[in-house]
Amino acid sequence: MAKRRGLPQVKVIPEYTEFKGGLDLETPPMKLPPGALITGMNYTAGTDGGYERIDGYERFSGQPSPSDATYYYCPCTFTAGGPSAGDTITGVDSAETAVVISVFAAYINVTKLSGDFNADEVFTVGGIANGTFTAAQSEKGETSPLLNANALNLAADAYRSDISKPAGSGAGRGLALLAGVLYAFRDNAAGTAGLIYKQTAAGWVAVTPGNEVSFGAGTGLISEGDTITGAVSGAKAVVARVVLESGAWGTDAAGRLIIGAVTGGPFQNPENLTVSGVEAATTSLVTAIVILPGGRYETVVYNFTGSTSTRRIYGADGKNRGFEFDGTVYVPIATGMTTDTPEYVSAYKYQLFFSFKGSNQNSGPGYPYEWSPVVGAAEIGVGDDITGYARRPKALLINSRDTTNQLLGSDVSDFELDDVSDDTGAIPRTIQILGRPYWLDDRGIVELLAVQEYGNFNASILSRKIQVRINAMRVVVVASAVYRTKSQYRLYGSDGTGICMTVSSGQYGLTYQFTQFLYPLNVACTISGEDSTGKDVVFFADDAGMVYQADKGSSFDGEDIEAYLFLPFNNSKMPTSLKTYRKAIIEMTSDGYSSIRYIPIFSYGNSDIQAHLQNTIPTYQGGGLWGFVDWSEFFWDSDVVPNPSFTIAGDGINMSLTMYSKSDIDLGHKLDGVTVHFTPRRLVR
Repeated sequence: MAKRRGLPQVKVIPEYTEFKGGLDLETPPMKLPPGALITGMNYTAGTDGGYERIDGYERFSGQPSPSDATYYYCPCTFTAGGPSAGDTITGVDSAETAVVISVFAAYINVTKLSGDFNADEVFTVGGIANGTFTAAQSEKGETSPLLNANALNLAADAYRSDISKPAGSGAGRGLALLAGVLYAFRDNAAGTAGLIYKQTAAGWVAVTPGNEVSFGAGTGLISEGDTITGAVSGAKAVVARVVLESGAWGTDAAGRLIIGAVTGGPFQNPENLTVSGVEAATTSLVTAIVILPGGRYETVVYNFTGSTSTRRIYGADGKNRGFEFDGTVYVPIATGMTTDTPEYVSAYKYQLFFSFKGSNQNSGPGYPYEWSPVVGAAEIGVGDDITGYARRPKALLINSRDTTNQLLGSDVSDFELDDVSDDTGAIPRTIQILGRPYWLDDRGIVELLAVQEYGNFNASILSRKIQVRINAMRVVVVASAVYRTKSQYRLYGSDGTGICMTVSSGQYGLTYQFTQFLYPLNVACTISGEDSTGKDVVFFADDAGMVYQADKGSSFDGEDIEAYLFLPFNNSKMPTSLKTYRKAIIEMTSDGYSSIRYIPIFSYGNSDIQAHLQNTIPTYQGGGLWGFVDWSEFFWDSDVVPNPSFTIAGDGINMSLTMYSKSDIDLGHKLDGVTVHFTPRRLVR
């Protein structure tokens, strides 16, 4: 029997590459792992591999969150030309209201719906009938993922416009979180005083510091909530905080009282203060507490008592006295320094710590208001300007600009200053705890490891693969934050640039992946903590004073998020073999609608070799099959992981993929890997 002739089979090899490793700007291109990044922007590395498009951020004041907004699909007919986007409509029968966000031929989408419209009622704009509903409204009722994403984005914009910055001038000076409530510090409009704002459901509300009056001869007892009366003046005030600075009640207590408004005339100096009898005597006139402008706030939350209700914010800003703040009562703390303007703050072993240049000072144990050696207050010089603290279980790290020390012991009786590193210091405001302490030194991001010796540590540089980015960041860095749920440490530059380090568990210990990001604004300060539900949150303020919640929403506060990845040139272990590349299949997940452009580049970007296909592929989490159709016409409503593929049709000795997206409606996507189909050909001679 004669053999049947046919076309020769073409050998097609599938090769899978897992995306992991992050930016590597130092390794030669031939040695780069295929899943690492030559460059990239606005992606972060996942702890389990893959690259996640960085989440958005949105303005914050305590008012309804833009990204939590919803919309309602309302079928209707129109009269009088119909409504326009931005109009407020009112149901004639139900009297319910809503704001129109988009208008189509047979329906409108609305947000801020006060209640249910009737399914067949007339609606008005400004008292004039504009249409009639033809069916009941349905929440998120759009007919495709793209239309749904656009409608959600328009609803977010409607809520975004309600949120304003804390009143005042200049950059955000600092942020603090206490019991899930955010507080913001900013200078007033004239730049003559500092202000404190508290988030509320109605937006930012100023917290007015009270008044203070010094007292001595405390032979009685004055408690918070007492009404004090001047024995001579008859003036009265309610005590908000008793600041005992020396002595003891019943004998010689002395300090200050933080009080509210004074009624019945001013207190005199001196005069006795009475509650149920003569309790103390004034040693000063009452003065209003004024916060000077221009500080940069550092804060820590700590509890100096056994009560669960006495967790308070302690802070320093380099321009004013250090302070205690519980969300209502602001207490300046007097340390006795001639220039009493500490820069950094910590709390350790029930002692409050402030830094004054190279001087580290602590209060008495359990007495954050008392700074006398009699009660255990102390000063330790470290010989270098202190740039921050990091509290560890067995030591307090004291970071300086060029050195690192640790304070061992429990109090002044056994405190011992121990050298950790005499050549590694911390750039200000880069110290964070993510399981271990991390900070930025001139040479790179530093990790502090505990070693076998009791209480000792070893510092190591982690970021050598991105040294060129470190060199640029160290001269502009102004803030840092930790994203605990993502196991990330981030640095922020004054020019909108940033570096993200993701910490993962590897076979031989922790691994570190680096990426970079770029915001269309300039971060001024940050805070990491928990909201009222215990969820990890990160907030930041910019150099214009607006406050934002990070990792929230589909956009950079309404602006597109532009993101890209540039993968290494993969030669598939055949560096001198020509290959025909045929197809790529992307492994990914998407939270809603995503549109990504994939661009293949061959032979190290040889200009003589042209990629024949540059696809933009809409992608979203849901059911359905992939093919060459208009995906915006389909609505996926089942839990199927998208697996987009596209034809490549190009030749080269290696290939790189560049992936690009630019959108303000993409709620986030993650690229986990790619399978490339190729056919080996001849050796390149």
